[in-house]
Amino acid sequence: MSQRKLSRAGLLLWMCVMNRCLDTGRTAAAATSSTLSITHCECEIKPRKITCYWKTNDHHLNHSSYRVQVNITHCDSYTPVDDRTILGVCNTSGPPCAVELISLYQCFYADVLASTPTGSIRSLPYYFKGLNSVKLPPPEINLKPSERRSGCLQVDWRTKESVIEERDHLRLQMEYTTHDQTRSKTIQANSETLELCDLHPGSKYTVRLRAQDSRAHTHWSLWTSIDTTTEEKAPSAAPRLWRLIQPAEEPGKRRLTLLWKPISWPEVNGVVLSYSASCHSELDSWTCGPLNASRSFCVLAVSADPCNCRLTATNSVGTSPPAHIYIPAHTDAEELLPPQTFNVTPLDDTRLKVDWTALNQSENGFVLQWSSVPRNGPAGLHWEPMNETARSFTLTGLLPEVPYNLSLVSLYERRAGRDMSVIAFTREGAPSVGPKTKVLKTSSGGVVLKWEPVPIEELHGFIQHYTVLYSINGKTEEVRADVEQISLSGLTAGTYNICVTAHTAAGGATGPWQMVAVGLEDVQVIPILLCALLLGFLILIIPLCLRVRIKQCLCPTVPDPSKSSLSVWSNTNPFQQHKLTSTMSSIISISQATSYQCYGEKDYVPVQVFPYHTVRLEDNETNGPSTGTYLDPKPTPTQASPTHLLNQSYAKPEQVLPAGYKEHSSTDLLLDSLVSSKMNQVDLSSYIHVSQSYVPFVTTVDAYRTLELGECSHFLQVLPEDTSI
Repeated sequence: MSQRKLSRAGLLLWMCVMNRCLDTGRTAAAATSSTLSITHCECEIKPRKITCYWKTNDHHLNHSSYRVQVNITHCDSYTPVDDRTILGVCNTSGPPCAVELISLYQCFYADVLASTPTGSIRSLPYYFKGLNSVKLPPPEINLKPSERRSGCLQVDWRTKESVIEERDHLRLQMEYTTHDQTRSKTIQANSETLELCDLHPGSKYTVRLRAQDSRAHTHWSLWTSIDTTTEEKAPSAAPRLWRLIQPAEEPGKRRLTLLWKPISWPEVNGVVLSYSASCHSELDSWTCGPLNASRSFCVLAVSADPCNCRLTATNSVGTSPPAHIYIPAHTDAEELLPPQTFNVTPLDDTRLKVDWTALNQSENGFVLQWSSVPRNGPAGLHWEPMNETARSFTLTGLLPEVPYNLSLVSLYERRAGRDMSVIAFTREGAPSVGPKTKVLKTSSGGVVLKWEPVPIEELHGFIQHYTVLYSINGKTEEVRADVEQISLSGLTAGTYNICVTAHTAAGGATGPWQMVAVGLEDVQVIPILLCALLLGFLILIIPLCLRVRIKQCLCPTVPDPSKSSLSVWSNTNPFQQHKLTSTMSSIISISQATSYQCYGEKDYVPVQVFPYHTVRLEDNETNGPSTGTYLDPKPTPTQASPTHLLNQSYAKPEQVLPAGYKEHSSTDLLLDSLVSSKMNQVDLSSYIHVSQSYVPFVTTVDAYRTLELGECSHFLQVLPEDTSI
């Protein structure tokens, strides 16, 4: 009895285990089928094939190999026709996969088998009909202007081959896009000609067309695209015009910059080729044009009188209506008010949001202007006109750490009011350079500093404060200042290094250090050192350059009297003395006349002293020896040389005769003194000195001018070469 109970209990246990295993297998099979499934299959006509697509939820299956099998079934029961119902099999590493198509008028089922390292997984069968899964080929299209209606396009289309017999099942979808505006429509293909109307003139359109069998509503053919441009017309709107008024260099003139924006689409009706701008007052007119279509501004030098300006745009068909703007007189005292408030808020690194509040309801509009600092000419000024209801605007395409000057102007009919301006950054940064420090004053215990503000284009942000750093003997202190000048007091004597740091919200930059002496007689060390070095350099270089002249001034050349021919004297008899006196008188007279004659031709006369010899004479009357002096007419070899004559000194004669001189007198002072010596031995050095100073008779004016050798050669020929007395 107990054995029966045990066998029965074992059988029940085995049945429970088998049921549980079967349930687990069915659950696993259902999960496996959900991870791999076919999404759709398409029946293409050209080329004829069936293409199936599938998906998987298990990423491990992405690296598997797949086998797709397509079978022919009965369309009513989706059961295989016979054992030879396999239409085709393809192997691939991923979707899609295609097999050859025989006929569209059949039904099919397909499945995909994935092979993985752990085993194979098969998807559930996918059933479909051929006509309900057909994908038509893209149609061929041709565009041309419509012959029946102006401003329309005629679209001619056709399929590459007849895919279906029933034309009622063929549908077409057409899209045409211009300037980011797309319109689409789906029509029944009753004919092979379509028309597109309500198109904008002078606009480029992209036309696309695709086909579908209405029985396969989920399958469209590929797109066929073609571009075309409609015919142009004259612009139907005027350009948007603005102005910038600045003072001109010429008196009585103003620098007027006209700025404009291109005509917006679709009013432009084509491609603008040129612009023409002009201004006129009651007395004069100014023209700027025609200008290339790429230009967006024009600069005119107009008078201070009020004037009206106009601007037109021209394309290949015609000219747009003119845009007008009024320029008030320079002396117009009436000023219209700006907006009440004007706020700028950074949004990110490239955007700024501008908000404002209108003063009253009389504004006809607003103009927002912005440019980077510094502005790069008229082309760097951006502006945007807005209507009277606008109260905010967002600027885009800006750069971080770049200052922008924004201004808002209110428009009152034909007039523009005063602008309200602010400086703003999308994102602030640290300055690129620091302030340059300048010492205004130093004292025994303090110093006054002033620094130049950093240029705004190098600030990259708004200045929060300045920090003054100064140190001596390695110690530093910081002094905060909100101004551009500060006085440091209570300093001990010494040399300080001082600099200033400019701080923004993002960081700071330090300027150059400067050395300042405090308590040293209120003077700076560096300028003194530089001056001392410069003075020492001049003291060394000037004597070196002028060493020749200094030597001539300090050590002039002094003649040596011992080398003179007058140092030798000889005794002469009375007869020789008398003959000497006569000869000397004639020589000196001739030399004087010759000298004056030479002075008339040249400014310089050579001074030549003839040698004298003292000889002893026998006086019969006095019964004693006597001495006499006679002139040696024969010059020494050095005196006879032309080189020696050129080396003699010359004196320039004056234009008047010296006092006490008589031109007709033939008596020479030196000869008179010689005759009156009574034949005594005398020292003639004083007479020689007198004769040397007496010969020129004039005062030297220019010591550098010399007499040419030969101009007074007759003076050298007064005495014969060999004269005996």
